[in-house]
Amino acid sequence: MLLAGFIAAGFITLTGFAAKTLAEQRAEIDAAVTAKLTELRTMKQQECDERVAAEAGIRFDAVMAEKAAAEAKMPGKKTVKKGGTKVDPIPAGTKPVDPAQAKKDKMQGTPNTEEKKDKMQQAPNTDKKKDKMKQQQGGGGK
Repeated sequence: MLLAGFIAAGFITLTGFAAKTLAEQRAEIDAAVTAKLTELRTMKQQECDERVAAEAGIRFDAVMAEKAAAEAKMPGKKTVKKGGTKVDPIPAGTKPVDPAQAKKDKMQGTPNTEEKKDKMQQAPNTDKKKDKMKQQQGGGGK
């Protein structure tokens, strides 16, 4: 009877694994486990992405509602910003100076009297600046 039990167990073992070696059986089990883990990981990642998207939508709506409420409180300060940059026009009295030419003139000793005259005409009154600095430092003025 005992011998019959061993034979039956051996027969079931051999037919259940189809005469595979231990290494083949482990490889098959590993592949099945890896496939199941990949499936679970994909499912959990999708659930996480859905929760994050839902939370982001809620927060976005809350921020937009706060912004709309803040704008409603200040009715006189509605400004519409348009894209683009503001460019200041070049003053008519100044000429664009080529930096390479200016350096060349200085190296050759050529006086640049026109540029100096332009700077002097645009320079603010330095006496007023000096008086202001003295007053700020606690010194006496005129």
